[in-house]
Amino acid sequence: QNPAGIKMLGTVSVLLRGIPFIYQGQEIGMQNAKWNSIDEYDDISTKDQYKAALAAGLSKEQALAACGRMSRDNARTPMQWDDSENAGFTTGTPWFAVNPNYKTINAAAQVEDPDSIYNYYRKLIELRKEEEVIVYGTFDGLEDADENLYIYTRSSENKKILVICNFTEKELDVPASIADMVKENRGILIGNYKDISEKIRPYEAVVYLVK
Repeated sequence: QNPAGIKMLGTVSVLLRGIPFIYQGQEIGMQNAKWNSIDEYDDISTKDQYKAALAAGLSKEQALAACGRMSRDNARTPMQWDDSENAGFTTGTPWFAVNPNYKTINAAAQVEDPDSIYNYYRKLIELRKEEEVIVYGTFDGLEDADENLYIYTRSSENKKILVICNFTEKELDVPASIADMVKENRGILIGNYKDISEKIRPYEAVVYLVK
């Protein structure tokens, strides 16, 4: 699990134009489950893809790994509420197996943790409600500044924010084309690191008020 990366992806999504959808446990960083057999899957499409992969010459292990990455069943495991039996989802038998990592990834463990993925999503939602520029502002993509960064601005007549997201595990320099904008920023609205850096750190997301 990479909490910084999960928060970064949340930043990209929630601050873009349009209505953000937060579901399938992404607000607590739920992950794809890793099953040991195709028989553990319920999705017909995944089973068909598995057969096609075998026919193409992949081993059972290779076919399972390839199909598992894209299976729709990844989004169908029960919500992980706490670390009790069945992740607190039901006292009965769930229709689909619970991801075994529910002991460490669950809502109850994150609610009271101010640095959790859950509480970061809450801050993103609060920011979206507070700043009308995020809802109504124009979008300008600046990702050409660096292919490893996703950079965009949201602008209104009297306000502008700059969103920088690092999709790599490398520390990167601020692109020259936005260096002045960053240097003259009026404050950081949100970020997934606790401190400030002159570099853009691995999986960092930082949102500047620039106008």
